Amino acid sequence: MTAFSVTDWLEDRWFVRSHLLLRRLVGAVGFALPVLVVLFGWSWGLVVDAADGTDTAPGLWDSLQSSISGYYYTYSANIFVGAQIAFAVFLVTYRYGIWERRVGTAAGVASAVVGLCPTTPADPTALQRLVGGLHLTAAAVFFVGMAVFCLFLFPRDPAVETNTVPAGRQRLFRACGIVIVVALLVAVVGGLVLDDEVRDRVRFLFWLESVAVFAFATAWLVKGQDLDPS
Repeated sequence: MTAFSVTDWLEDRWFVRSHLLLRRLVGAVGFALPVLVVLFGWSWGLVVDAADGTDTAPGLWDSLQSSISGYYYTYSANIFVGAQIAFAVFLVTYRYGIWERRVGTAAGVASAVVGLCPTTPADPTALQRLVGGLHLTAAAVFFVGMAVFCLFLFPRDPAVETNTVPAGRQRLFRACGIVIVVALLVAVVGGLVLDDEVRDRVRFLFWLESVAVFAFATAWLVKGQDLDPS
């Protein structure tokens, strides 16, 4: 084996490992996001209460926000924003097939907007409503991008003519994509037929967002097992 071929082999091996790691990181951050914002926001409230000698922190259920984005206004704000920026970095730098690059870039930019433009707060100003609308649009683009990955891009390897993705994984990826689409549709319908008080009381958007996030996180983690050289 020549020196050139050894270098080439090492570069290919590094590329495969780094590519798989990127996929797994997207999945890991996705699984961690809903759990961490809830637990940190609630537990840190208890810590602050203990330090102040008061007892004003809400219980776990009462501390739940109406959406994951609502944690921007809680102790978990840094976790929420950090996760969205992490998604943005991972997706914008994701390089595989041409459509993976395009969809990844669009979803990554949308994720950055979601993190940097907070959702509409209670009693918003006109500017806060505008920023909140931008946040909502970017969130929709992000989730649609994740659905496209699961439904159309993950089930087939664009680098080869013959599809090498196992049939079981193809079904899993498409099931994850369907879950994301259904969650988005239910969110839209619920926004039209339910009043704000009901949606907030049952944390309507939070549960739907969490289901969608767990679905795409599952797909990315499983996709991170493909082509594993070890």
